[in-house]
Amino acid sequence: MAVQNKQIAKHRQAMIVVLFACNLLASLMQSLMNVALDYVSAEYHVSLSEANLLVLGYSIVAGIVIVLAALSLHRFGLRKVMLFGLIVSFVGSMLGVVAWNFPSLVAARLIQAVATGLYFPVVNEALLNLSPKNGAGRLLAVNSGIIGIGLAVAPIVAGLVITYWGLRVLFAIPTVAAFVLFFIARRTIVDIMPRQKLPVDGLSVVLIAVGLSAFMIGLNEVTRNPLPMAALMIAGIVVCAWFIHRQGRLAHPLLDMRPLRNKTYALGETLIVLSYMSSIYLSLLIPLYLEGVAGFTPFIAGCLLAPATLCYAGLCFVSGRMLGKAGVWPLVPVGFGVCLVGFVALAVFTRLDLALAIVGCMALACAGIGTEYPAIKSVDLEVLDPELSASGSSIHSTLVQIAGSISSALFVGLMSGQVHHLMADGMAKAQAYSAGFSTTVYLAVAFVVVAAILSVVYARHVVKLTRGK
Repeated sequence: MAVQNKQIAKHRQAMIVVLFACNLLASLMQSLMNVALDYVSAEYHVSLSEANLLVLGYSIVAGIVIVLAALSLHRFGLRKVMLFGLIVSFVGSMLGVVAWNFPSLVAARLIQAVATGLYFPVVNEALLNLSPKNGAGRLLAVNSGIIGIGLAVAPIVAGLVITYWGLRVLFAIPTVAAFVLFFIARRTIVDIMPRQKLPVDGLSVVLIAVGLSAFMIGLNEVTRNPLPMAALMIAGIVVCAWFIHRQGRLAHPLLDMRPLRNKTYALGETLIVLSYMSSIYLSLLIPLYLEGVAGFTPFIAGCLLAPATLCYAGLCFVSGRMLGKAGVWPLVPVGFGVCLVGFVALAVFTRLDLALAIVGCMALACAGIGTEYPAIKSVDLEVLDPELSASGSSIHSTLVQIAGSISSALFVGLMSGQVHHLMADGMAKAQAYSAGFSTTVYLAVAFVVVAAILSVVYARHVVKLTRGK
């Protein structure tokens, strides 16, 4: 143990940097297709909802793997998990380079998703263990900011590469990054906690995989085939409920659900879901509007998205400092309030078809999300007992991927269904895209209104809890 502690102390700073870099790679891979859906739809002659499988399938696989992340960390140790993730990143990205048709492109994305599913919760847990006393909040906020930078850079890089060189070259970027990071990680990453030989419940793995896949695929296609897809969604919900029930009966659950018994954590994660749904809406639907309605290339669309995403990343860094000085009140409600103003303005300017004004509304909404999201995440993970922190991190990352899947399937599926029907009736593509986007934005506003109200309840609860201590 003493030797291990010396190794951790020796490599602590380098490990933190490499963990940040791996999460940056994971966020880059996750958001590579955000400006590519319209391009993929035209290039491979598939509908928007089918092209959305590159995003939705990624989220589903990442969500399934996240459930296994805490167990993998305890069973195999940080070093093996991180190195395995980089190998998977390389293999999936290389498959994308040589992809010969749409199914092989989807397969490449699904393989890449394994790394993201491992990294998001594992890096959170590792940072919690590596952070100095009372410094976890700041490290986690920096981590959120770095992920935000990845989200900002990805649309520009993806748009530039897609516009001038195509998808194959785009996949070469994470291929090279994963190759280089693998050799750096081999020299710097060491295990930071004792390993435990925990059993894996095979039925639980099957249940979460089938349940999430059925629900998300049904939601993505429900506007095109209402009855069968609604039935698939219901079946998915039933299977997921079976999974949750089974976890409470296992001595070693695949995903320990005890963190959800903590009221602060449960309230915060509900807000996380609503917040992340809003973020995914902006990152997927705004590019579709800019490319399908305004006629911009993926590169120009990516450049226009970058300032908004940088607003998110910048406010993540600021949020960590503000949380340490003043706490969640009024930080979290103000964040949701700013986000709501951005979405309401987005609904107004959508009716006027003013593309640059819509980008400005997105920047305002992203600034709000960057203000509240890292603060909630930090409080939620720090409020748990140490033995539940890994499970809490896995639940958090699972809920984020589920929220992303729901947002992607719901909004892109809704827009795709409307665009399909309108264009079949003879409407021009730009008009159909505009009408489909207008329909989705009002639903998005409703979600943000609910989140803004709940954020006041959450912040007041955290303040009362803090005073009680």
